[in-house]
Amino acid sequence: MDHTALLNRVHPLLTNGNRLSAQSFEALFGTCTRTERVSTQMAGWNDNGRGYGGGGYNNNRSGYSNSYNGNRSGSSSYNSRSSYGQQNELPPEITPKKVPEDYVDEAERIMRNLMSGGKTVTTSKIRNLLSLVTDIYNKENIRTDEKLRSESVVKLNLMRVRVAYECGRDDTVKAFVAQTKLLEYLKGISTDRADLIRFAHYMEALVAFHRYFGGKEG
Repeated sequence: MDHTALLNRVHPLLTNGNRLSAQSFEALFGTCTRTERVSTQMAGWNDNGRGYGGGGYNNNRSGYSNSYNGNRSGSSSYNSRSSYGQQNELPPEITPKKVPEDYVDEAERIMRNLMSGGKTVTTSKIRNLLSLVTDIYNKENIRTDEKLRSESVVKLNLMRVRVAYECGRDDTVKAFVAQTKLLEYLKGISTDRADLIRFAHYMEALVAFHRYFGGKEG
């Protein structure tokens, strides 16, 4: 209780010759003493940080919050490491290979396996790949040199790029190219004219057996 409130209560009792009895004194000053004691205890309680609104509890909360946020920051880096481990692996490097002499038998075997596996590449898409090499073949087939013309080598490299692009667009084309080893055989041609002619015939055999085993247009 503050001093102004205390005087306001005592003043009527002391005016007009009134005396303050012991009971009244205890009622007034005892109440004041108890009130001040409780206020002092409350202040000390808050100062010690035990009160809900006290600084100590808030400080502890702040420390806990900082620690929690620190843990969350750590989990963020962990999530980054986890996502890094989930990235798709790149396919292996393409190894140059030669089209085998029994390419017709190989084309039959490959197309039989692909067609029996369910969904596969359409005939039109295989023909689109064949058309990329047909123009080169028509010009090189009438020549007798062992080496390809420089223009033909450039077109073969562009065909490799186109085949790789089509693989990225369509999973059925990707599976077809992987089974038939088209990229390996294209890379294995290099500048050899005979290898190019054999590759073109191999492509024709793939189209024929795809149709033979019931391949669909699309």
